[in-house]
Amino acid sequence: MILSYSHHGDRVMAYLLPVWTRLPAADRMGVAAAVLAVAFVLLLVGTRVRQARPRSFRRPRARAAEPVDTSWFTAHTLDGFPEEALRATLRTPAAPSRERLYAAWVLATHTQGTDAVWLEKNLALPADAAHLIAEAAETRRREVSARENHDTEAAKATAVSGDEEDPPARP
Repeated sequence: MILSYSHHGDRVMAYLLPVWTRLPAADRMGVAAAVLAVAFVLLLVGTRVRQARPRSFRRPRARAAEPVDTSWFTAHTLDGFPEEALRATLRTPAAPSRERLYAAWVLATHTQGTDAVWLEKNLALPADAAHLIAEAAETRRREVSARENHDTEAAKATAVSGDEEDPPARP
């Protein structure tokens, strides 16, 4: 081990610890190897102990993801998806993946404010693909809304006609 340097003219002198210089030259390599081995083992043990010990200053783990609304992923999720119209987009060299197009479709059909510009910007879709998906999603939303309104009105009509057939019980 070198303690310090001193300059004597054109020579540099190093002072070694007396213990090191007292060892015979043949034994110095063995001692150096043993010291390095002990240092390496201590480093490994210290690392394992530090990893195993819980630390209070560690950042808290991220919360679990919120539960997914499973109504977004049904057997009819891709009903109305404009796959035929998007085939030309899928054949280009820089084509978006089919999964990205499906994600755009799910977002466009289930979230308000997801228009073609938003899809282009946030999902890096080509303009023509984003417009096709946004238009088809809007058409599907209108169809689903009309179907739900029709079902609601039919249920109300059934309930009203059912009330007329059963007269109220008299005491």
